[in-house]
Formats: sequence, structure tokens, C-alpha cells
Amino acid sequence: MHTADTSAPPRLPIGTANQVVFDVVAWGPARADVDLSVACMFEHEMPGTTMSGGLLGLDQALGGQLSRLRTTGAFRAQEMETLLITLPPAAVAARAVLVIGLGQPEQLNADTLRRATRVAMREAIRHGALSMAFAPSVLDAGHTDNAALNMPAVMLDGMLSALQAETDLAALGLAPPPSLRHCTFDVGAPRIASAGAAFAAAFP
Repeated sequence: MHTADTSAPPRLPIGTANQVVFDVVAWGPARADVDLSVACMFEHEMPGTTMSGGLLGLDQALGGQLSRLRTTGAFRAQEMETLLITLPPAAVAARAVLVIGLGQPEQLNADTLRRATRVAMREAIRHGALSMAFAPSVLDAGHTDNAALNMPAVMLDGMLSALQAETDLAALGLAPPPSLRHCTFDVGAPRIASAGAAFAAAFP
């Protein structure tokens, strides 16, 4: 039985597509009360920085096992490498956790981030999740120069295109319809107003 903090964090709407409601919530991947909480992770943090923010909170909730798995090489966090945790401890609110590798932080670009969101959406649907949350975890690795990435638009493009592809597949009778009904983007509480506005403006 999970015993994570149940207080309701700030939540702002983005839009709805293919019966999936999109929003932003001021929580980290360890606190996301969803069927599948998705976080991203680089092969290492930016020089001179250490893991922080929501990713650090997730690592701590997992007893330090996430960073330990990366150190031992069991999970290297290479581009699009995935780690699925189906039995998270009580300190994690989500029923399952997916970690997606982003590779080298110095080489991060919009295409890598877009592919990560596509992987997140597809894996959430394959997992049969009704709800998912996605944390890019870019700032948590000390990658702060992200204006050129246009992150809200890129992440929405990846999520929505993958959702449409899965919906089309179901319409062709080649897969069951996606059960997903709610997709949340994790943001830090101080940034929720600006992030909510940016996501809403980028929603098609």
C-alpha cells in the first residue's frame, strides 16, 4: 500500500486529444499519483552539477537504487534505453515507474526529447495505464540552457503524434483502443504558471 503525500498539488489544464486530457501538475515523478510515472535520465549530470529536483526525489524514494543501477552499468541511461519498475516502494505514489535514457546531456536536442515523449506515450499505452505523468528531468541534471529546445511544443508533438499513431492502429483493428485517459507533464511549483501557459499555447 502506497503512503506517499496525498495533498493535491497545483494543476493547470492544457487540452484534450483522442479522449486523453493533458495538463501540468506541480509534482515530481515520485509524487505523481498515476498508473505510470515517467522520468528521464542522462548518462551523467552536466559537469560540476549533481542530481537534483524531482529526479533526485525519485532516486531517494527508490532508496538510491536508480543512481546505483546507473553507476553499476545495469541501466546506462543511453538514448531511449528504458527501465520499468513495476513494484515501486511505498514512498512512490505511482503504481509503476518508467525511466527513459536521454544519453549524453551535452548532446541533448529537440529530436531526442521528442523521441523520449513518443516512447513514454507508447509504453504507457502498452502498459494499459489509464493515467501517466512525464518528467523530462532535464533541469535535474544541470542542463539549464534549454530555450532553443522549445520544450513544451516538442514534448506535446511527441506525445500527440504517438497517441495518434496508436489510435490509428486501433482503428485499423490491429490493436485494442488505448485505455489512457490522462497525461500530465511534471513541473516545479515555481514554474507552473509559466509552464502551463507555454503548454497551452503550444497545444494544437
